[in-house]
Amino acid sequence: MPLCLDDAVMDELLDLTNHHPAPAPSPAPTIEQQPGRHIAYFENAFGEQLAFVHDDGEADATLYLSDVDWEPRRVSEANGLPDVGDLILNREERAFLCACWSATAWRRAPSHASH
Repeated sequence: MPLCLDDAVMDELLDLTNHHPAPAPSPAPTIEQQPGRHIAYFENAFGEQLAFVHDDGEADATLYLSDVDWEPRRVSEANGLPDVGDLILNREERAFLCACWSATAWRRAPSHASH
């Protein structure tokens, strides 16, 4: 759905700002929207930002967190739940990740692979 601002129609729906600008060790990632890509965003009560990215047909997803200098973390399935290895998430961050994982379940099926 196009966004309308001052009678101008824009294709961009959401533009986010990095709350942790330089001199952070790593710049925020540039995540491009493309067909078959699911992108979700969350900001916790401390202003720490999370971005979940999943491409259709892929078994895993990627989670980016400002709290760990935007280092990409692989999200894989462990007993039906999303697993991010040794990364520590608080309750709200875990809820966001679980919601994203659930929302992309059908996208992980091989029949939805991007061509």
